Amino acid sequence: MKNKGAVIGLIIIIGALAFSAVAFKNNLVNAVPFAEAMKATDSDVQVMGAPVTGTMNYDSSVHALRFTLCEKATNQMMPVVYKGPKPDDLDSAMSKAVAINAQGTYDPAQGVFVADNLLVKCPSKYQGQGTTERSYGG
Repeated sequence: MKNKGAVIGLIIIIGALAFSAVAFKNNLVNAVPFAEAMKATDSDVQVMGAPVTGTMNYDSSVHALRFTLCEKATNQMMPVVYKGPKPDDLDSAMSKAVAINAQGTYDPAQGVFVADNLLVKCPSKYQGQGTTERSYGG
């Protein structure tokens, strides 16, 4: 067998590609409307909404940020809790935020969306440049 090394190499490459595809698929998180997120209590989903002014509250004793999102299409409100240390620029980012992507699961017992990661989208300070993003968690 002259090509034994090539066959072994090909098997290793195919195995690595298969492993990568499965790992990539497992890390994908579906973006869903609020109503669907409330049903996803056992899997990670991603929701997006505008922060409701005046609802942000950070409790430093338990390291929890609480706020409410408003879904643009339905005007439905969803309370969100994010547990983790408060980033230095969070107050500034949240006051300017036009949208927040929250990734996590819905906790029906508490009636809140428990976010593991937040992506805060703010208007760019440069005109015509769109939005800037800040990521927290994960």
